[in-house]
Amino acid sequence: MSKLILISLAILLFSGCGDASKTSSTATMDKTETSSKAKIEQTTTKNSVINIEETQAMVLLSGLPTLGTTDSIAIIEMDPDSANFGNILYDYPLPKLDAPMHHLYYSPNGRLYATGLGSQCSLAEIDLVRNAKAEPVISNFECLNTNGQNVGEDIMWHNVNGELTMFVTFMGGSDLTQIDAGTVGVFNAQTNEVIKIIEARKSQVEAGQPYIMFPHGISAYGDRMVVTSSTHPAIATEIGNTITIIDLNTLEPIETIVIEDAKPVGFPSSPVEVLFVRPSIVEGVEPAILVNTLFGFETWKVPYNEKTKTFNTPEKLYDGATAGTAVPLEFYGNEDELFISHGVPGIVKRYDLKQLPNLVSSGEDIKAESGAHHMIFYKTAAGRKLIAVQNNLLNLGDAKDNDPTDVDFLVKLNHHSVTVHDLLTGERLGEINFKEKYKKGIDNIEALFGSGFTHHH
Repeated sequence: MSKLILISLAILLFSGCGDASKTSSTATMDKTETSSKAKIEQTTTKNSVINIEETQAMVLLSGLPTLGTTDSIAIIEMDPDSANFGNILYDYPLPKLDAPMHHLYYSPNGRLYATGLGSQCSLAEIDLVRNAKAEPVISNFECLNTNGQNVGEDIMWHNVNGELTMFVTFMGGSDLTQIDAGTVGVFNAQTNEVIKIIEARKSQVEAGQPYIMFPHGISAYGDRMVVTSSTHPAIATEIGNTITIIDLNTLEPIETIVIEDAKPVGFPSSPVEVLFVRPSIVEGVEPAILVNTLFGFETWKVPYNEKTKTFNTPEKLYDGATAGTAVPLEFYGNEDELFISHGVPGIVKRYDLKQLPNLVSSGEDIKAESGAHHMIFYKTAAGRKLIAVQNNLLNLGDAKDNDPTDVDFLVKLNHHSVTVHDLLTGERLGEINFKEKYKKGIDNIEALFGSGFTHHH
């Protein structure tokens, strides 16, 4: 995401939203389209086996050159009742790259991947294994061949014609200098080889025809996939306001839908994350697409008629400009609730899963910190259900002081922390500030071995 865009966002955003009282937020994609169920060890009886790794998380960390630290992937203890709470149990140094790694994803068969915001390593596979003591360690970090696609964002696995396929959104497409860049990479889920690059630049298609531009969020149901059009990663003036439907039978875009109403900060809406609500998430649900708009501060619903395979007129479900929230980011869910993170003021809103695709509140907002973004769900050793929220929007470099996180315009969206809350009550039980404790910024959090979510994006 461009620095200039974020500078303008900060100026307009914080003059408009101020320090509104905190309420709650969080989210990201259906990483496995066969919704991945969290496997939770029961700890309520004396003879129960306690899975100590369930309270551990993986984090992507950005080093601060001015403070002598470097990028890494770490395993950290997340049980607030543990003496090791907040301690790094294992740290794997990453190579020096042109931009941070940004998202961690587990495939349905347990392989670990990461997307990156640069051109040197836009997609990587991470070999998470066990050593001779059965301790989790990383044996290799391999940047994958994307056939020239840049700035990886989200990953989704979905069965296409009976074969599991990996899809990756690349905001920078095949050429960052293109004003309408953006591609969706189709990969063999076993070999990681590129099968196809889905590209439909707005300037290269006829007027009124579907296009793909700065794709970020991704989700799918049946033979229909949806990607969002967010922001150009290198050209500040270019921001999207649409989602595009892709036919998975042909791997071609078939429809582009505008998702926009008011412009509270004067920019196009910038749809960021998307969730295709479907029966595998809620039994008997009427399918629909949910969309968060980064600069529109809204959540939208686009109903889907499964029989005719058509999408109806978008409906605005939530308006952050009037509710006092901004920068809605991720969709996450467990067996009962859907959670949406809002970077400003730093909250996670919660909704009754069974009421989807409508948003019906299921409880009080979870009060996190500014930049509320990704999250995980887990239990303590004592069996208490928790949610941990990463409060950090984006670690970008600053050429002036060579410090990827100390950038003035990101201060109010980068708290550099993870807050831990009781899932039932929202009570805050602990906080880890990575900048204060480790002189690093946090880019992403995921449960160790991928046990921390049910529905993601």
